[in-house]
Amino acid sequence: MQKLTRIFFVTALALSILCFPTKAFAKAKIQIAILLDSSNSMDGLIDQTRTQIWQIVNSLTKVTKDGEVPELEVALYHYGNDNLPSQEGFVRLLTGFSSELDLVSEKLFSIQTNGGQEYAGWVIRSAMQQLNWSKDKEDFRVIFIAGNEPFDQGPIVWSEAVNLAVKGDILVNTIYCGSAESQERQLWASGANLAKGSHFNINQDKKIEFIKSPYDEEIATWNTKLNQTYIPYGATGEVGQQRQAIEDTNSGQNLVSRGISKASEYYNNASWDLIDALDKGIVTLEQLSDNALPPAMRGMTLAQKREYVATKKAERERIQATIRDLYQKRSEYVANQRQANASSGDNTLDYVIIESLRKQLAAKGFKLQ
Repeated sequence: MQKLTRIFFVTALALSILCFPTKAFAKAKIQIAILLDSSNSMDGLIDQTRTQIWQIVNSLTKVTKDGEVPELEVALYHYGNDNLPSQEGFVRLLTGFSSELDLVSEKLFSIQTNGGQEYAGWVIRSAMQQLNWSKDKEDFRVIFIAGNEPFDQGPIVWSEAVNLAVKGDILVNTIYCGSAESQERQLWASGANLAKGSHFNINQDKKIEFIKSPYDEEIATWNTKLNQTYIPYGATGEVGQQRQAIEDTNSGQNLVSRGISKASEYYNNASWDLIDALDKGIVTLEQLSDNALPPAMRGMTLAQKREYVATKKAERERIQATIRDLYQKRSEYVANQRQANASSGDNTLDYVIIESLRKQLAAKGFKLQ
């Protein structure tokens, strides 16, 4: 009788898992939508975002929920630019939520500033209506909108747009890029308050201080070796690999920060890298034809392909571990240099984003180290 009871219990549990999958079997998710004013006066804002996107990612590398590193997805809009269609509110979606950070970086470098009408309400509404927001309220979902014109410009009432976020339990953080004493700033603050977010004032033209360390060249060398562990596959393989190399170049002296991001669990290229795709269960080696594989793998037996992938994966993990160790040493060095020089990253885009993310993630039940 006990045996039958045990069999019944196990069968019922299995059926409940199949029929009623729960959040316990899926990673938590962090979704960040960044909305950037790209009018003429915002060159500094765009530059700060380009150079510091990797520092923002790095600030999240020790965040966990339920003992796991969450998935990170970033979406990107720019608005307030005469090059964009007026019938679309001078708003353009550059990328929807993506876990492929090279794509986000590529889109950031595609932005060209120009004068225009800056409709904050319109771009917030677009982000709410167009993006694939998680329906799980345990996930972290946030909009960052930055600009320097009146928050109530345009035909879309800003409060109605922000209320879409309120109804979706999505935070809105506003970043005003103008004088702290400006009357225009008040509505930007009101937008954040309505959506239970934070409001900041930054100097978008402030140059980000880069502190060199004795570990930078070594990190850059290991970054180059890390690139050699990627296995392009399918129609997008070559494009993805080229994008990786281009974004390394675009990062300039911030290649150090980018290299550290690439050693984290957030750096994923499943659309074009075979190792990431296999880990995500997107493809199997059995289903890929030789033509979908890089030349080095063509003609291999299935066993040889598995061995090749396993070797590259192990090599990648060793390199990433090395970069993380160097990052720890670099962080300690930079912290000491900042303290000695009484320097801080205050009043820049990366600083306010990192500070607000840490507080808001903790409030949402994510664990920060």
